[in-house]
Amino acid sequence: MCQAISIAAASSELTERFALDNVLFHTAGRYEIFPTESISAIIHHKNERVLDEFRWGMVPYWAKDSVRMDSLKLFDKPIYERIAAKQRCIIPCTGFYVERTEGKVTERFKITMRSGTFAIAGLYDVFRQASGDEMRTCTMLMTKSNGLIAPFQPQMPAILEPEDIDDWLTRGARSPFELKNMLRMMESVRMLAIPLTPTGEADLEFEAPRTETV
Repeated sequence: MCQAISIAAASSELTERFALDNVLFHTAGRYEIFPTESISAIIHHKNERVLDEFRWGMVPYWAKDSVRMDSLKLFDKPIYERIAAKQRCIIPCTGFYVERTEGKVTERFKITMRSGTFAIAGLYDVFRQASGDEMRTCTMLMTKSNGLIAPFQPQMPAILEPEDIDDWLTRGARSPFELKNMLRMMESVRMLAIPLTPTGEADLEFEAPRTETV
């Protein structure tokens, strides 16, 4: 279920697309990012929109909702209700991966948006380690799969509409209805499923490697 994502866009593209005020961490040209690895996420901090480093997976990382959280159950637990009220983020993304196995054959596809780089809704938290150091972590919100993704898995990442990004990032109390209304299923017609070879060569052909590092 969305085992990995890619972020090929350079920081300059993310700055323009998401109106960033500050870039503290970003490495472009990452074609497969897996849970527990470092990931770039955008938060609203001190009246600025900031791109920073987070670990994909909240603590404890083995918890069911650590990496992917069902948005339909977002307000089932007080701890997530608290986080959803003040600690929302977006995860910039250029694609995510799905796969299915029929018999002895496993098919793997990369899912992209026809419009280019997109924003996945997420939540973040700050965990203080035994050493006293802080570790920023995040989880990806999931919603019901559309017709393109349903043959692979029952849920897909909750992709935000551009007009909802500002409301999602801005800290402050919002009703469950307001938040859940932003986590709608993305229409299949706006997406592409790109078949991949076992080596992932189709991925690299679709997104030419970029080397910019910030």
